[in-house]
Amino acid sequence: MSVEPIDLARPAIGADEPRPLAEISRLARMASSGVIPEAIRRCRRLSSSFGASGFALCFAGRGVGKARLTPCFDEAFPGRSPVTSALIAEGADALSRHAGASCVPGFWTMPGAAAASGDPLCVRLPAILSDRAGLVLPVSADSVYSGIFVFTGPELRFDRDELLDLHRQCFEMFLRIAQLKSSSTSSASSISKRELECLRLTAAGRTSEDIARILGLSVHTANQYLTTAASKLDAVNRTHAVTKAIRLGLIE
Repeated sequence: MSVEPIDLARPAIGADEPRPLAEISRLARMASSGVIPEAIRRCRRLSSSFGASGFALCFAGRGVGKARLTPCFDEAFPGRSPVTSALIAEGADALSRHAGASCVPGFWTMPGAAAASGDPLCVRLPAILSDRAGLVLPVSADSVYSGIFVFTGPELRFDRDELLDLHRQCFEMFLRIAQLKSSSTSSASSISKRELECLRLTAAGRTSEDIARILGLSVHTANQYLTTAASKLDAVNRTHAVTKAIRLGLIE
């Protein structure tokens, strides 16, 4: 199989594009915490030990209408590698559903796949990327967050004991990262009833004028509630705030 190697020196997709203020703030918190840099260093060491040339961690969840993946980091952090972008574009639904339904590792087009297909510790997944093999390790923390570590490359080689140890280490990393994520979203609990009402009406397709009329507010006040809610959710706009509120279970 012809495989195009991942060029780690290649600029990440979107690396030169301006980032929203909330995204810059989130990355700054994560990068300065020590948790993310340590996890990245650990993933680099793990990758080299079994032949992976790329890695990524994504949070799994449900957006509006379908399962989705939210990238946390990969080998190009704080940018995003082309491989991660391809994973999200081609396999977000399948990978997110696997993470939500099972903690069993999965693979696609891995060397030795035929021999491993009957192993209960590793299940075959549809080929997400056609030009490289992939190992998918579902992880979860505190029954709140779930995600996947994905390791990719042309030569992934490990035995059962190595796979178990790799998965254990991924769980350890994810628990620490999930704790960091929890602290960054703790302000969501301070969202007021009125702010939630405005978000719920926005999710239903209502405009600021509609919201003001329904709740007996001025348009300015309705907009202020939405702006405050977006700030508490670390969202870049009201649409993003609605999506995050749905993911957090604040509204339906």
